[in-house]
Amino acid sequence: MKIPNNPFFGTHYIGKEERKAVNKVMKSKSLFRYQGPDLLYFTDKFEESMKKYLNVKYVLACSNGGAALKLSCIALGIGVGDEVLVPSFTFIASASSILSTGAIPKFIDIDETMNVDPKSIEKNISDRTKAIMVVHMQGAPANMKEIMKIAKKHNLKVIEDTAQALGAELNGKKVGTFGDCGAFSLQAGKTITCGEGGFFATNNKELYIRAKMYHDNGGYRLGSDYPTWENKKTFFGENFKLTEIQSAIALEQLKKIDKIIDKQEKIYQFIINKIDINYYKIRPFVKGAKTFKMSLGIIFETEEKCQDFIKFMNTNGIGFNTYCSNLIDKYDTFKYKHSWHKSGFPYSITDYVPTKCKAAEDLFRRVAWFNLSSELKKRHLKYIVSKLEEYKNEQTA
Repeated sequence: MKIPNNPFFGTHYIGKEERKAVNKVMKSKSLFRYQGPDLLYFTDKFEESMKKYLNVKYVLACSNGGAALKLSCIALGIGVGDEVLVPSFTFIASASSILSTGAIPKFIDIDETMNVDPKSIEKNISDRTKAIMVVHMQGAPANMKEIMKIAKKHNLKVIEDTAQALGAELNGKKVGTFGDCGAFSLQAGKTITCGEGGFFATNNKELYIRAKMYHDNGGYRLGSDYPTWENKKTFFGENFKLTEIQSAIALEQLKKIDKIIDKQEKIYQFIINKIDINYYKIRPFVKGAKTFKMSLGIIFETEEKCQDFIKFMNTNGIGFNTYCSNLIDKYDTFKYKHSWHKSGFPYSITDYVPTKCKAAEDLFRRVAWFNLSSELKKRHLKYIVSKLEEYKNEQTA
């Protein structure tokens, strides 16, 4: 049996609603969010709808999740000489956004939730540490209660990398809204999608204004008027704007988000409720968490046992695998201080000191992940459960 294994959640729900919205934009011939012959303001509408969904004051649509992370750093004034704590178990965009400002990421450890270990934060704070970048991995909230306590105690800013966790909650509050700002992704493998895209969220007006200016080439713009760079407050920036076509798709996807999240929860619970969780150690979640079930993570005692399990499941057509080939702090740019420029920027202007993340190094090799594709049907789930049971019986015989 061929078991679906793709992680394209929102993509599965693209239908006539998205096509109709795109056709409206095409008919208007107004693809740029700020100007056009018949501008429909889909980007504005998406931002307003997302503000209501997250219950935040400000949302800024942008070109991708990486841009949203950089906007978070820019808004908080992070730059040369600064250090930002970030877990080593994440996608490289988390750290790249820090490097792009001239600041340096300091990698810290995770716990069995596969998110940052709050204990690792305090151990790694230095006089250069300005912020904590919290990553909510694979749809599961990090321990924001403890993290915010630590941040307050040490006067640190908090950026939430919520690329993989749109819709997840902690004690009824959406993740991405606990810290100073949250960065979200609308890429193809996220909760909802418009192919590429992202957005920045905050309750702080000043941070919003700074992010908005930077994403619009540093200019200050009122409504859809042409921006100015001559109000004594503007600075240089980059072009991180989202198009009207992308926003039209994202807006329709947002209307379906509860349906998407509920479907993923049902898929996850079907498997969990039918397997022996005394044998299989399932990735734990923090207390009070409502997660977006992107995947099923199973923790094994050793790397060898994890690989044996993966081999068995793969042989039976079920695509379990380790999450990645290595932690990002082992990538060349950090290992060898590689830069796109011969000057070695930013390593040449700010000291980068490698750290050891022993728990992450051990854990990520012992966890087998399976993408909970939105295409999974009951027959697929029954087959997965039967093979999980078969493997357990073989091991305990």
